[in-house]
Amino acid sequence: MDEIYTPAEVAEKLKAALGDAMLDSSIRVRAEGVKKRENSNIWITIKREAIHQAVEELMKIRYPHLSCISGYDKGAKDPNLRIQYIFSLYGGIEKTECMVIISFDLPKADPHIPTITDLMEGAAFTEQEKREYLGIIVDGLPEAKHRFFLPQDFPKDIYPLRKDEKRIPDSMIKDLWACGRPENRPPAPLEDE
Repeated sequence: MDEIYTPAEVAEKLKAALGDAMLDSSIRVRAEGVKKRENSNIWITIKREAIHQAVEELMKIRYPHLSCISGYDKGAKDPNLRIQYIFSLYGGIEKTECMVIISFDLPKADPHIPTITDLMEGAAFTEQEKREYLGIIVDGLPEAKHRFFLPQDFPKDIYPLRKDEKRIPDSMIKDLWACGRPENRPPAPLEDE
């Protein structure tokens, strides 16, 4: 069996490999469930150009499970998006599993990131999601023949999760709550309590 490292040792190994490209790290422990089982999260902030190397280094420790790549717009006045690669490490090994969250700022004016599909083919799905919802350009990810997440007729260059000029225009937003419930529809069945 491969060696199991503590969260602090994982963070130190990544810091040693990434050097100045790793800007910050912290370990947050939380308790979950009825039994309040502790769970560690390793938060790493890097320079965007180091993402491919960071994933390679994490794979040297142990092959991680890519939970997802998440992202959000930091606001219309902020020039950056925030991108987070969320991995599970040591999955299935009791009392050792931890999450590794590798994050970086991505300039809206130059939203390029390299694909990690050469390391993890399954990353293509979540990379495509960031492409459609945030307008990120994933270098090395083949262009999809159709959209996976948005309707095929959704306007080009409009990104639903952006808060800047590329956001959904007000004319596309529908007040669904205002339309009311159709009168000819029966009420939803409820179980007797």
